[in-house]
Amino acid sequence: MSLTHLTDFPDKLSPMLVKELRQGMRARSFTVLFLVFQGVLAFIILTASAVASSDNAGSFASEVIFSLFAGAALFIQPMRGISALSSEITGNTIEMMVLTRLSAWRIVFGKWIAIVSQTALILVTIIPYLILRYFFGGMILGGELVFLALIFLTSISLTAVMVGLSGNSTKLVRLFPIMGVIFMANVGPRYMFQGGFNNFMSFCTLSDGQSRLVIGSYVAFIVYIGWCALSHGTSVIAPVAENHSTLRRLIALGLAWIAAVMGFHDGVNPNVLMLVFGIILTPAVVTALTERSTLLPPICKPFLKHGLPGRVASIVLLPGWPAGVFYSALLLAVSAAGMAIVGGSTSPTNLQLEMITASLGVLGGVLLASLLAANFTKQEDKRFTNFMVFLLFSILLAVIPMIFASINNKEKLLWFFIWNPPVSVFMTASRTFDKGEVLTAVAIVDTIILVALLVTAAFASRDYRRIFDEAEAALANPAVPAP
Repeated sequence: MSLTHLTDFPDKLSPMLVKELRQGMRARSFTVLFLVFQGVLAFIILTASAVASSDNAGSFASEVIFSLFAGAALFIQPMRGISALSSEITGNTIEMMVLTRLSAWRIVFGKWIAIVSQTALILVTIIPYLILRYFFGGMILGGELVFLALIFLTSISLTAVMVGLSGNSTKLVRLFPIMGVIFMANVGPRYMFQGGFNNFMSFCTLSDGQSRLVIGSYVAFIVYIGWCALSHGTSVIAPVAENHSTLRRLIALGLAWIAAVMGFHDGVNPNVLMLVFGIILTPAVVTALTERSTLLPPICKPFLKHGLPGRVASIVLLPGWPAGVFYSALLLAVSAAGMAIVGGSTSPTNLQLEMITASLGVLGGVLLASLLAANFTKQEDKRFTNFMVFLLFSILLAVIPMIFASINNKEKLLWFFIWNPPVSVFMTASRTFDKGEVLTAVAIVDTIILVALLVTAAFASRDYRRIFDEAEAALANPAVPAP
């Protein structure tokens, strides 16, 4: 019997995945990373026993393995997705891919999974070094394997974020996640290893309920963020006739309702619930408020087929930022109800007041940037970029007065900038201001901005009514097929 050799990828694999894998594996960036990673890791591990005492040689070897893999998986590999979609857009090859019957989701998924597969290859090559490290002694096997898996899962999520944002035309927007990675690289290790490397590895063994809850929540968080990013990237490159917003909004709305119901449980911490709402709402609201407002009759037909309930649902579930404004208001109402349930029986502590004020300050900054983007954006494909620019400007306009007031001991002057909600974040952290007064002020400012945004969306929705009428007429008088 003759032996068959694998000479090509199986036909069952997505052609987009095969294309990206071939290009990625041949790319000089991956080849150099892979070879340098293996060489440095082999040299350091083999000399670990010589440079460290016999008591800590094992811990030293583990720290080297995790540090090198984290650098490759959390920074270098996600960076390779920074132009994954923009290169196709600028090269005018998206239309050619669509002609091959590849959906927008399959294009984005193929680019993402190709980079993830290369990261998985690097992960697999670590196994021989882990076996060698085992003989150094003192290895917490379960904890180190879980920690290695967490690094890989975090890399998957970061890669999804980079690929999802790579469809935006402005490079500055695509660099924001890298700034977050650099920040976490400075802060994360100090928090995780403050009790020592071995203590954190023991925590990762999932031996108690607290560790299982924390790690499980973290995994759920990065999975949700990664999915939101890929969904956003799909919407950017998808044809206007495709609706990718409704499903995304329904999932976020369902998660918000589940979180609100959790407020009825006596053991729920209000601070934790507030954090959960923040995680759910942030990507959902930002995406909904920055979507293109172009709407076609085929997207309206599924809503019209369900009669009055479909029409009511279309107010918040139709694609585009006008409907996204009403959807965001609904999400905020659900979140406010959930927080009222969990904290309605007791008065809030100072910490909770600070967290609520900071949350409203961040929310107000998002709403203000959305309001400016809604009124000063002429090109639909620039809406998300303009939103990020306005948001960054709002943050700078809060940081500069705060620095000036702190240097000159005139923090009371920050009241003149309360119209810019991010200022309240700095005000609530200062002992100069009454926390209740700051909370009331930022709540009033947020309400005014939200009302202005709702009015703007209501005027912009007039075109939606005309398109709805066209879709309804098409359903009432379908074209007669040719004999």
